[in-house]
Amino acid sequence: MRLLLAVGGSAGHIYPALAVVEVLREMDPDLRVFWLGRPGSIEEEIVGRRSDIAFIPFRSSGIPRTHILFGARTLVRLPWDVWRAAGILEEIRPDVVLGMGCYASFAPGMAAHLLRIPLVIHEQNASLGLANRILARFARRILLSFPETLAEVPRRDRARVTGVPVRREILRRRRDYVPRGHLLLLGGSLGSSFLIDALLAAAPELARLPHFSLYVSAGRSADPRKVERMFRVRGIERVRAVRWIGDVGGAYAGARLVVSRAGASTVAEVLAAGRPAILVPWRGAAGRHQDKNAHAIAAHGGALVLEEDGIRRGELGRAIGALWRDADRLRALARGAAALARPQAAWEVARELLWVAEGLRWTVPACT
Repeated sequence: MRLLLAVGGSAGHIYPALAVVEVLREMDPDLRVFWLGRPGSIEEEIVGRRSDIAFIPFRSSGIPRTHILFGARTLVRLPWDVWRAAGILEEIRPDVVLGMGCYASFAPGMAAHLLRIPLVIHEQNASLGLANRILARFARRILLSFPETLAEVPRRDRARVTGVPVRREILRRRRDYVPRGHLLLLGGSLGSSFLIDALLAAAPELARLPHFSLYVSAGRSADPRKVERMFRVRGIERVRAVRWIGDVGGAYAGARLVVSRAGASTVAEVLAAGRPAILVPWRGAAGRHQDKNAHAIAAHGGALVLEEDGIRRGELGRAIGALWRDADRLRALARGAAALARPQAAWEVARELLWVAEGLRWTVPACT
């Protein structure tokens, strides 16, 4: 099978796609994978190092939601982007195209539709993003992460809830939860200076917690060495900060509690690891999708949600402290998270891609 991936923008889109490729390669040893992504981007940094995926630079623009002039310019460019994408697809001739919901998937997705190449889209968030909202009308399969999103799909007969594909290294390192270990701070691939600053403000309070230690994924938002120094100055001696976590499976497995933004991929990883979490939705997320992600999980007992306004009022330290001392509550949240996990998501998505490439129809009800 020849698969073309139209994925980019953040690690939250990239790692689920890579998880699918990993499973597909086991299903089809002759698999050939092509990846359209922006030059000089995080997707080129991550995917460009791999010899088993052909990375093809493809520059495209999203539609800004806050600036009418720039949005108009982008709309004028869209036909050109679709035409360029069509030229690449005609050369590669993939059996199926997979878009993961980012704006970078829009032009290749439309090109696939125009060329009658089967298109599959996956939506990681609890609400359809702008690109997927349009592409859903043309996709052969519409794969979702949350059951709540089915109400937004225009063609529900083509929709299925699969969950978010999670990196196998997280699933391999998963172990039963025990209330000990570090506080794991995650801010997504870009990091979150907002969360780091909030923890720094709460550091004197957190330093008094029994057996407290901290593991920070700083991303691109801060210098890890500087972050470690600032926490030690404020009384937290057992702290480790890194740009990006290498052993992500070990980081989750060793976490007593996770504090994180509510990007869909990170939320799926927390659930797959079965770890209690405080989710802090980022207000700047398009369509406030992180709010929807976080509250969809909290509604089923899989996490606590703390809004940014509460963080500014100093509630993060109190929330962490209350949970840190309450082992029963931590265990209950861990059980709720594990119950919501979909560890087979990568396999489900891979199977759908194979079925589409082979022209097969579903043999079970679609909306499951």
